[in-house]
Amino acid sequence: MAFQCGSGGPDCTLYKLGHGCGKFRADSDIAGIGVVVAFVSSSLVNLTIGFLAHTFGILRGYDDNAIDGWAFRKLGSVRLLQISNEQKGFWRAVSEKIVLLLSDYQLLFGIAILIAGLWKHCSISAYHFSLVVDLAWFSNTHLTSLSILRCYLRERPTLRNWRCVGVVLMAIMMLAALTLASSPNWNMNVSCPAQCLFEEPTRNLSLTYPYYVAIVLHYSTSIWRVYDTSRFDRFFLQYPREKLQKIVRCAKPTGSNASSIRSYRVGIKSTADAMVTTWMWLSVLVIQFYLAIAAILGSLTISLYYDIAWFSIGLTGIMETRRIPGRDMDGDENKLSFGQIVPVLLLASIVLSE
Repeated sequence: MAFQCGSGGPDCTLYKLGHGCGKFRADSDIAGIGVVVAFVSSSLVNLTIGFLAHTFGILRGYDDNAIDGWAFRKLGSVRLLQISNEQKGFWRAVSEKIVLLLSDYQLLFGIAILIAGLWKHCSISAYHFSLVVDLAWFSNTHLTSLSILRCYLRERPTLRNWRCVGVVLMAIMMLAALTLASSPNWNMNVSCPAQCLFEEPTRNLSLTYPYYVAIVLHYSTSIWRVYDTSRFDRFFLQYPREKLQKIVRCAKPTGSNASSIRSYRVGIKSTADAMVTTWMWLSVLVIQFYLAIAAILGSLTISLYYDIAWFSIGLTGIMETRRIPGRDMDGDENKLSFGQIVPVLLLASIVLSE
């Protein structure tokens, strides 16, 4: 998978000879401190609102999940976290409005930064392309908004559908960018033109497979939450639960804790009975494992902490990438320019609009 530049492409002679590529030009519109601050700040505010809304039990639509139900009950028992229903309604409306604006900002700027990186593939350095991927990774925290705005978006199907189109578009571009940056020599040649590394025939895709899985899984489960899945829940959740209860009722309870699956025993009268018993408990284990995975994938609590980990990985990636020595760069990316001021002002406009 390589983009072609034709006769206007970069000179990759030094890279192919293994002599390095010398200095590369600074690009403050992509890697400037203002751009980085805007991306990091919007992601941090979004996650903070989601965390507080979850902690105070403000969010709607997650009582049917076993993990979320347990978490809300535990948090609700803490006196300091108890607020009235009127307060919950007020702060729910406020948090939904702020998160909606922030997620729009993150989604649009995430798509924009990816388009800019892919569009400039003939002139951008590997260093700047790495920052494009890192910043887009940060923007993926906008998926938190899909969890927070679950009921809000279900009530507005047109807004939900267009937002999901943008989410899918960003996921496709993220996967493409990760594949392009999968050269095994990438980190050792960040000063070289990215196109030189794009055109390498060898790729170390094994290092990017975990990221592929994380992106596909996180995006698909986030999109799934904002649609009415009651028809599927009947088959994928309610039926397995009923089947599990039926199997357990067929067993004979013994001991003091009859409610525990481990306390059940079935009288074995023959080899056939033993086989039936074995299959019975194997079925119980399989169904329990399936329901546990389904609860994890559908849990707001798990998703929120997953996004916090996602944020931490993105922040670490940006900090590591921007450690490149200044002597290898022609220019200063820390000087404020028009391209850096605009993202900061747009982010500030969200606060002023409130």
